[in-house]
Amino acid sequence: MSLGEKLKQARLTKNFSQEYMAEVLQISQKTYSNFENNKTKPDFSQIEEISKVLETSILEFLSDEKLAFNYNDVKGGNNGFVINNISEKLIEQYELRIKKLEEESKYLKNLLDKFVK
Repeated sequence: MSLGEKLKQARLTKNFSQEYMAEVLQISQKTYSNFENNKTKPDFSQIEEISKVLETSILEFLSDEKLAFNYNDVKGGNNGFVINNISEKLIEQYELRIKKLEEESKYLKNLLDKFVK
């Protein structure tokens, strides 16, 4: 299933319109329509925001194949995610985001240490 098909299916499950999604994402309805019709692809941050709005895992959109979920353990641990074939570009984006968050965390810890002393 393509990314656009997954976006559309998740949106319809929530009974949201394309107009609503576009408004929440602060983009045009045409841009959102292009995502669902695979004419353009949302960037990583947009996929993150879409997953929040649709209350679904970002992994469901990023996997080449449908993910299996086990919702019995929703408070942590292995929630039954089965990940298949995440593209190299997405992995690079995740790694870059993690690196930036680690750098920010280190900076904030150093700043906090200065105030605590």
